[in-house]
Amino acid sequence: MIKKIPILLMLFFSVWALPSISQIGWDSTAIQSGSRFFYGITYNILPSIEKGPATIYPNYVTDNLLTAPYPQEGYSAVYLFNTDFASFGVKIRYNLIQFTSRTSISLSTSPSFGAGLTIVDEQDIHQITPYVDGSYNIPIFLEFNYGKGATHNNFDTYGLFGFAGVEYTGLLLQNSMVNGALMDASGNFYTADFINHWTEAAFGLGVRYKNRRNVEREIFLKYGISPTKLYVNPYEEVQSSRAWTLKLTFVRDF
Repeated sequence: MIKKIPILLMLFFSVWALPSISQIGWDSTAIQSGSRFFYGITYNILPSIEKGPATIYPNYVTDNLLTAPYPQEGYSAVYLFNTDFASFGVKIRYNLIQFTSRTSISLSTSPSFGAGLTIVDEQDIHQITPYVDGSYNIPIFLEFNYGKGATHNNFDTYGLFGFAGVEYTGLLLQNSMVNGALMDASGNFYTADFINHWTEAAFGLGVRYKNRRNVEREIFLKYGISPTKLYVNPYEEVQSSRAWTLKLTFVRDF
């Protein structure tokens, strides 16, 4: 009999609490629509800024030395900076959970492709080279939506959403080779590719509204950042490198 008491208490509190829990932020109208998908076209007409991770390679000293192996003095680095003139893409969002008609949690992606100016900064030879080239971003985010656009059954005037996730970014789609020739400790020359593709954590905020033509729109600001990489330059100074992105995106929903 004693062993049955905890089980009976659990059943009692479960039956008592279930109706109360179901009333916390849950509305049956949120699932009246048969579709949980949302689609849109993304575009970026303002400059976005992206800094790629440093490409780090050993720096060898050959001054006044006739034969190899040559001694190493720290590391040299190549940095990539990019700003897009314009970028276009799509946004696809699926509501995983619809609490009410005005609150939901979604899984979203908004891959985009752009064209802009990429600057290659090769610090060891003090050379800066500009390229007009392409870039892309492929994110996957978890979104919390409130107000307009949270569900297909919401008719609010405005809505807000926040998101966080990961993003895969690529720069210099056509030019990815370090200028000139690099030399190893044995005096052999070689070429090296830039690290021009990386994964970073990203998060941001956005707003939804209808314009004067009664078309649903979104605007969101996204910031991405990667882990810090440390290295010692040829002047025995500790340097840090971290990739990051900052982008303002406009969305026309369907």
